Amino acid sequence: MDKNFGEGANFRNRKMEEHINETLIFMVQYIDDNQFDKLFERCKPLLKKAVRKKRYIKGYDQDDLWQEACECFVEVTKKYDRTRGMCFSQYVSLSLDNHFNRLRRWNNALKRKSNLEALSLDGLVDQAGQHIMGSSKELTPPEAVIVKESMSEYSEVLSKFEQIVSMLYMEGYSYDEISTELNCSREKVMNAKHRCSQKYKNLFMNR
Repeated sequence: MDKNFGEGANFRNRKMEEHINETLIFMVQYIDDNQFDKLFERCKPLLKKAVRKKRYIKGYDQDDLWQEACECFVEVTKKYDRTRGMCFSQYVSLSLDNHFNRLRRWNNALKRKSNLEALSLDGLVDQAGQHIMGSSKELTPPEAVIVKESMSEYSEVLSKFEQIVSMLYMEGYSYDEISTELNCSREKVMNAKHRCSQKYKNLFMNR
């Protein structure tokens, strides 16, 4: 009897917590986005749990993973649709798992390639050659070596996220497709691509 009573109380508490979260996300999306901080504090344990589950992704420390979780949460608050039959806390947990799994997959993909391959260096040699060598002629083997060394320097100034965006962009992905793959906003992808372009220009066009 006591066990059944305890289970019933726990169920009612969970339903109450879900109801509060649903109310807050509705407020954030449609009425008062100042309620975001309150919603974030309530969901913070879910973010911490997701970060603990993904204990190691090469190139990411705990602060990086926490930042990824926070950015994912912001996107979740924009995309959540209660009519799809999933409560907000479940949607948060699922989105975080998907985000970190996707991040791990791309991280593993980068490990299978050198930075040069990830940035499609061979495909960029002709494009970069005229800026580095001051000519649009076909590069000689020694000039190609110089270009590849310069492109290696380019890869080193890119962040991990910029490397992934560059790789996908060079493979023909659109901004929308990249944002879907990385579970982030289109604006974040465009900003990363813009930073890549600026770094490219700084390295090659100013020489």
